Amino acid sequence: MLQIGSVQLDSNALLAPMAGHCDLPFRLLCRELGGVGLASTDLLNVHSILREAPKAMKLAATCEADSPLCMQVYGNGEDPLAEAGLWAVDHGAVIVDINMGCPVDKVAKKHGGSLLLCNIDDTVRLAERMVEAITPKTGAPVTAKIRLGLDDGRIVGPELAQRLEQVGIAAITVHGRTTEQFFKGSVRHEGIAEVVAAVDSIPVIGNGDIQSPQDAVDMIERTGCDGVMVARGALRKPWLFRQIQAKLRDGIDLAEPTRLEWLDIIERHLDLILEHHDERAAIHRLRSGISRYAKGMHGVWKLKDDVRAATCSADIRRALQVHRESRVEVMA
Repeated sequence: MLQIGSVQLDSNALLAPMAGHCDLPFRLLCRELGGVGLASTDLLNVHSILREAPKAMKLAATCEADSPLCMQVYGNGEDPLAEAGLWAVDHGAVIVDINMGCPVDKVAKKHGGSLLLCNIDDTVRLAERMVEAITPKTGAPVTAKIRLGLDDGRIVGPELAQRLEQVGIAAITVHGRTTEQFFKGSVRHEGIAEVVAAVDSIPVIGNGDIQSPQDAVDMIERTGCDGVMVARGALRKPWLFRQIQAKLRDGIDLAEPTRLEWLDIIERHLDLILEHHDERAAIHRLRSGISRYAKGMHGVWKLKDDVRAATCSADIRRALQVHRESRVEVMA
């Protein structure tokens, strides 16, 4: 288990905030499959959620089953981050996270995300204001997600983490790459270990390249971090969290889903999208996501082609059923 401020999590495998992916249906799918200690929303623009723009409301949508929930906000010292954090708590978040590591232009060009690594003094003041505005009033901890630094010549992660702890940040998640690396190259366990060593008592969550339960074990053993945050690995295997939890807690290697279970998981994702969004969203998400689901699977080329060609959710269901029946015939 993992303790973040006043919030106790049942698992130290966390679902990362991923732009374009971590909507309510996907979070619910991962939770239903088990092992998720905490799930986060997509990145939330502070101005958009405070004016309750329709797109932002979709990103921040939650429900009773979507708990415990973290909402991640991004912006800079001139933005109403504290107000956005209070809004997040009022709308279902038990933890508010500050994005200090996103390298994409959409976030960084607004002087948020990884650009907060440029001036540590300003960033620490921003974090302090958020903690003072949110935690005493609501009890919700404020956390931060950072990178190792801007580039190899500007590694600021350890110092930033140390100073964030001093102003009340309750946990640090560190992606083990620099901004310059984006998502290229291998995650740097030694860099995450330096962040772990820099803080006194708050938990540090390691993030980057968690594609299997063994990757989670390696991350914790090599860095000393308190938990792992799974990002792209969950898009391919939303059941990965239960495997990680079993491996870390009991040393058990859970089997991969059977082919029929795998098809049921895809259809359950479809059901959840239709329940919380609409037909158009369901078609788009499954057509674009089938390649990730099918990565490493053999004999699914026709299923992929049929899902990509789907014009309605009924087409996707038919494609899944045809593949079920074909696999049953093969096994028979």
